[in-house]
Amino acid sequence: MSIKRVTQAELPWVNQHYEHIGFQPSSLDNEIIAIVMSQDDYAGVGRLVRLNEHEAELGGIYILDQFRGQSLAHEVVSFLVEESKRLGLKTVYCIPFEELQHFYKKFGFHEIDVNAPAVEPKISAKYHWCLERYDKKVLLLKLSHG
Repeated sequence: MSIKRVTQAELPWVNQHYEHIGFQPSSLDNEIIAIVMSQDDYAGVGRLVRLNEHEAELGGIYILDQFRGQSLAHEVVSFLVEESKRLGLKTVYCIPFEELQHFYKKFGFHEIDVNAPAVEPKISAKYHWCLERYDKKVLLLKLSHG
């Protein structure tokens, strides 16, 4: 297993898989995208989307079916959380499905109220978009650095 930042040449692979599962496409303009490899195969992906100078959203975590059960999602999230610290971000949001709450808590994420005054407006809008789009319940989680 290895993990690295996605290059422009790998972006079509990322967006092809995001389109397949109904996620928004990625761009390297304001995103750090991590790709996890299992031997020489692309096995999964995740992203950190910059919202502003101090905040980002962690999301787009997706492991291909044949590579599930190998803790690769844990590797992707760990990599992106470390990247958020390296970038000096103060807040990282995440909008996972409810059943993934315990997974994200392992990294320090905690549930917050979407109506809290400090919630970044883009995140509030995306949270409501997710509520309308998905049949499963989603949560709004937050990780604070420093």
